[in-house]
Amino acid sequence: MRNLEKDELEMAARREAMLTEGFRLFSEKGIEAVSMQEVASACGVGVATLYRYYNTKAALAIAISQRQWERYAAYVRARQREAHVESLTAAERLAFYLDFYIELYQDHSAMLRFNQSFNNYVRHEGVTREQMEPYMAAIGGFAEMFHELYEQGRRDGTLRTEIPEEKMFASTLHIMLAVVVRYAQGLLYSADDDSDRMEELRLLKRMILKEYLTG
Repeated sequence: MRNLEKDELEMAARREAMLTEGFRLFSEKGIEAVSMQEVASACGVGVATLYRYYNTKAALAIAISQRQWERYAAYVRARQREAHVESLTAAERLAFYLDFYIELYQDHSAMLRFNQSFNNYVRHEGVTREQMEPYMAAIGGFAEMFHELYEQGRRDGTLRTEIPEEKMFASTLHIMLAVVVRYAQGLLYSADDDSDRMEELRLLKRMILKEYLTG
């Protein structure tokens, strides 16, 4: 008789290895450049086993992206609690959130490289909206966080809420994320000294705040 608990633990460990090694390889080389056989070999399993867990490379990439953003969202929520964001003004909360983009570049460059490769891959492969639902659910929490600070800005008057929420969120997200991704990939010119890149990101943060704060 099989030990079901042991089987479940082995399956969980195998899935963890697939997600971990898949992330490492995809972030280093790009998703399109990595085969499922390469991921399977890195995990120490046969490619048929990998396909039993994830029947396409797109499914594996989506699962990895979902896990990465869920973990980062949990980290942000923990930092929110530590910083007592409920006691901050909306302007202070916006500055707090912009710092996370800078931190992504500083401490999570592999995640940024993976995310850029992921965006390109799902467009190229024609991945459907239905297939993307787990990923969209994982990143949806960030829009909710922004909505909360925007509504607070409407109440406390520290944000320019005559600017539509969607425009403010999209431009903030796209500008900051685009720049930190390009830096993580080495695609934007900057001095060799990383401290210079950090100062450029802080300058960008100040420019965004100047655009959206009332004071």
